[in-house]
Order: sequence, then structure tokens, then C-alpha cells
Amino acid sequence: MTKKNKTIRAILFIILVIFAIYTIMPIFWVFVTSLKTPEEARSFPPTLIPKEITFENYKLLFQDEQMMRSFLNSIIVAVPATLLCVIISALAAFSFSRYKFRGKKQLLAAVMGVFMIPITMNTIPLYLIFQRMGLLDTYAGVILAYQVLIIPLNIFILKNHFDTIPISLEEAAALDGATTMQRFTKVIMPLSWPGLSISFIFTFRFAWNEFVLPMILISSPSKTVFQVAMYRFLGLYSIDWGLLSAAIVIGMIPILIIIIFFQRQLLQGIQAGSIKG
Repeated sequence: MTKKNKTIRAILFIILVIFAIYTIMPIFWVFVTSLKTPEEARSFPPTLIPKEITFENYKLLFQDEQMMRSFLNSIIVAVPATLLCVIISALAAFSFSRYKFRGKKQLLAAVMGVFMIPITMNTIPLYLIFQRMGLLDTYAGVILAYQVLIIPLNIFILKNHFDTIPISLEEAAALDGATTMQRFTKVIMPLSWPGLSISFIFTFRFAWNEFVLPMILISSPSKTVFQVAMYRFLGLYSIDWGLLSAAIVIGMIPILIIIIFFQRQLLQGIQAGSIKG
């Protein structure tokens, strides 16, 4: 290895370390703040390491019935929304990937155009539609609203992944008498776990972290999701930084579990995409 290559690698290593610190530091700060007493959490200048470590903030959260109910509500909404979205997106993406029909490119462009529309522009139309359908203040309304916003992106992701699967495998299955649905479920789906895992993670992260739609579509405190329930820690004149940080840490746990569970498939999907590119 030449001296020039060593210098370049050293520079890249330093840049990556700085980027890693920049990325991890906010998470570390939130976790540290959740372990501070209310007085220390509000102190200035702030302390990097707590002078007195306390788990009182977590204890108060777990004793708060409304917060625990909102956490369960988020699971009730996020899990079905994710499963429904991935199934619909996979079927649509398979159609775009394997079939030729008039207006295919225009329809695919229109689907991606829907994804480009900001969430705030969709809130009023969705609110009026769900009001007429009687879906306001219901879990079903929020679940369906998520489909409108995240399905277009998933179709794009899964279509690109299905395009990498040789069509000869389906042709061989067709010669054995497999129907279209059998080819999809027994040939395409088993080979698509990397792409499906990426789609699942993106969808679940969106459904779990979304704030605007559930705040507008749900009015009952008993149906409030976790992200909206955390908002009550932001007071008019003060913020309970300890409780808010503890709630953020708890809110990150489901996302981390999903990422760890799909870690291998996620890496395979990223590697497959880089190889194709």
C-alpha cells in the first residue's frame, strides 16, 4: 500500500468517525438526559454525565396509564398498517415488474408523484373523506391513511427488487403448472426477503413515528398513539426534559427490535442494490 493510499484511508477513517459521533451523539444525549433528576435536566450549562443517576423518569412513565395505553395503541396501529401496506405494495410491485400494459410508465410515475405530495397537503382531504366514511377517531382510519402515504414508496422499492429476480424461474414454475399466484407466493416471495425486510422497516418506522395524521384523525384520549401522547410533556412555559427523554428512549425500542430482527435481510438488500447499481 502506497503512502498516498494510506493517507486517503486515514482521512476517510477520520471522516467516518466524526460522522458516527455526530449520528450517535443525539441518541446518547437523550438517553443521558432520561437518567437525570428534573433539576439537573433543566440546569445550565447542561452536564454530559449525570451527577446522580435516577430511573425515576422511567418509573413515572410505566406508572402512567395513559402513556402505557398510548404505547399499546401505537402497536395496534403500526403492526396492521405495516402488514397491510407490505402485502398491497408487493402485489402492485409484482404487477409493475412482470406485466406490460398500456399506460404502465405513466401510472408508475403517478404513483411516485403521490409520494412526493407533503403530508400536510393530504390531511384536509383525508379528514373530509374519513368524516363521510365514519372513520374519524378510529384505528382503521389511521391505518388506511398510512397506506395512502407509504404504499407508493414501497411499490418503487419492491418493483426494483423484483426486477432483479430472473423471470426464467417463474417460467420454469409455469411449465410445472404453477398459477400466477403460486409463482408469486412460492417463487418470488421466498427470494424477496431482503427487499421485503427493507419495505417492512420503512413502513413500520413511518407508522410508529407519524405524528400529524393521528393527532388530526384521533380525538379520544384512550386512542391516542404514543408519539402524540409525548406532546403533553411540552408545556407552555416549561418542558419536562427528563420524562420527555425517557419517553423518546422507550419509543425507540420497537424500531431497534425490528432493525435487529431484520438485520441480516437488510444488509443483503443493501448489498444486492449496490451490486445491481
